[in-house]
Amino acid sequence: MSLREVPIDEFATDFGGLRHAVPQAVHRMPSAFPSALLGSGRPMTLRGAGHSCDGQTVTDGELLVTYAPDTAVAQIRELGDGLIEVPAGISWYGLERYLNRQGRSVPVLTDYLHASVGGTLSVGGIGINSVRCGMQVDHVERIQLIDGTGASRWCSRTHHSELFRFALGGLGTVGLIERAVLRTVPYSRDTHVHRRYHATSTELVEHTERIAQRDDVDIYCASMRRGKLFSTTGWRGSGPLPCGDENCAIVPDLPFENHPDTARPVAPSADQVRLWTDYVVPAGQLAPMLAAVEALRHRAPVNGVLTMLYILIVRRPPDTTSFAFTPVDSAPVSIGLGVYTSVRRDPTATAATRRVFRDLLERCCELGGRPYLYGVHNLDRALAERLYGDDLDRLAQLRDAHRLENVNAHLPLVRAALPT
Repeated sequence: MSLREVPIDEFATDFGGLRHAVPQAVHRMPSAFPSALLGSGRPMTLRGAGHSCDGQTVTDGELLVTYAPDTAVAQIRELGDGLIEVPAGISWYGLERYLNRQGRSVPVLTDYLHASVGGTLSVGGIGINSVRCGMQVDHVERIQLIDGTGASRWCSRTHHSELFRFALGGLGTVGLIERAVLRTVPYSRDTHVHRRYHATSTELVEHTERIAQRDDVDIYCASMRRGKLFSTTGWRGSGPLPCGDENCAIVPDLPFENHPDTARPVAPSADQVRLWTDYVVPAGQLAPMLAAVEALRHRAPVNGVLTMLYILIVRRPPDTTSFAFTPVDSAPVSIGLGVYTSVRRDPTATAATRRVFRDLLERCCELGGRPYLYGVHNLDRALAERLYGDDLDRLAQLRDAHRLENVNAHLPLVRAALPT
């Protein structure tokens, strides 16, 4: 089913499935005119593929959907020197397949490739390649941004640089990303992958911190699920295996390994909700962050909730932009700890889990970290000020200057930025 054939109630929830609201109207790209819609002054919620976990892309008002993977590939423009211009509504899956045919690749891909380019650029974009290449936003040359007056402008590190800094990772709070120019890298088909089992969480933490200090690793991730602890380390190419044991393999096209060719349904099952969030702390702080998670997730009633933990390392390239709201600010190397829960659809259970997440966010902040804003995050003014400092007040000023008061106004980040 193409996007234009999807019934309107299919947009009534997001990947998390916690919040439900049937939108009053859905405007879908590429037939919608975003400049006219944003310039109308009417309340508007922005949505890519709907891969948020806390109702960020759910509304009972008007919804502007940029996700249009069926038509977006035809709008790709190759600019030379490894630069490519794409519409925000293209999926990373479609873009990477296109680039691979041209001998190129995206430097950083998230685990789920059917999310939209504009959507993940609006939260930061972290994946297994981040141990080498940082966030997806670190590889954006410029973006075309539409504000609340309907004006469209290209923003980069040197032109409208403040809007560039606030838009990437900014959840659509300073406008709609309509197009983006991305830097690409040469395509390497094969990856040497080493998968390792860890006996204890202490061993896994120590291993992760050692990998974080290295600069010769191309991919890394680790997970803790149902008592099993695994890590995956990888290097591009198909040369001699550095580790030389039975857990090593050459994997072709690793981003597509076990990945569906078509997008999965957005919402979880009717009796479950996905409460997912990620906390990103400076390297060296994984042990205390994990200790906080372990202590809280074994506390009733959360101890009965199915939980997976997922670890990524983020090494940002030199001379990158310090974005206002991305999960990584200025730390050269950070470690993300994802806490992914599947909770029964019950107000008591979801409220208890959200309280745990709030406590974990406090601990993340104490350790010098930040949340990944696609997930569940209970931000209030006091906590947001600790996380984002003067950028919080500046966000309110930018939204006022660009007449964005009615765009994504329901977001906790926007509410926290409102003058008191």
